[in-house]
Amino acid sequence: MFIRQNQYVTGDYSEADVIPLPDEVKRGQKGKPRKKREYLTKPEQQNLNDRNSFRWLRLCMQGNFFKGDHYFTLTYQEGEIPSPDKVEDAKKDLTNFLRKCRDRYRKIGKELKYIWVMEYQLDDEGQYLQRVHFHVVMNAGISRDELEECWSRGRGKNKKALGYVTTKKVLPSSDTGLESLAGYFAKGKRWKKGKKLWNCSRNLDRPYKTKNDYKFTRRQLEKMAISNDLGASILEKKYPNYYIANIEFKYNEFKGWHMYLKMWRKSKE
Repeated sequence: MFIRQNQYVTGDYSEADVIPLPDEVKRGQKGKPRKKREYLTKPEQQNLNDRNSFRWLRLCMQGNFFKGDHYFTLTYQEGEIPSPDKVEDAKKDLTNFLRKCRDRYRKIGKELKYIWVMEYQLDDEGQYLQRVHFHVVMNAGISRDELEECWSRGRGKNKKALGYVTTKKVLPSSDTGLESLAGYFAKGKRWKKGKKLWNCSRNLDRPYKTKNDYKFTRRQLEKMAISNDLGASILEKKYPNYYIANIEFKYNEFKGWHMYLKMWRKSKE
């Protein structure tokens, strides 16, 4: 058994899974070229019930958005809510909304970046149990009033508001902090057929993964897991360019200790 570190990075944000693996895994890789950096493929199924899909969303959110960016919810008013057999129409409304936002960003010389999550719930008969709505994180650029104007259908005299835009600013260490938002997007109450789907703009910094089979030993991991500071003093030396934001250990009776880290890159001064 050996210890592998899989480190995931987007922008200044990083996560590391430090896990024990059978020696056969390492032996099976002899003679193969080692990739320093492996970019993660965007999940085909962007469903937040899927662990890999949620990790991609969390990495992208933490690495691409910052204090002062927008977090808002798009809801429908009575008479505008798509029927259960027209959930795809809601996505078209969102696409139209984002197109309008993009046009406004271009006018002020900014590039639009976003991540959205769509929530809707159906019962066994295919009827809504909760209204379809969208949560969106977007880089700052236009005002709340402009966002509300974009959440509409039609043009000119035929333009009609679709509903309501509830906006907040992204603030670290609060209910609108990115870690909290990522968790909120993925969790929450769901019915049997509840769904949460997500997607993002193509211009986000893309997460990548690096591997290291020599950074930790099993004995070292065991000592850290039972230490008073969970090995924080050791980790500071192992990751001198990062602030360690969170340390979590889990024990597996067959493999031993697993360690999971969340970190932020230190600014260069």
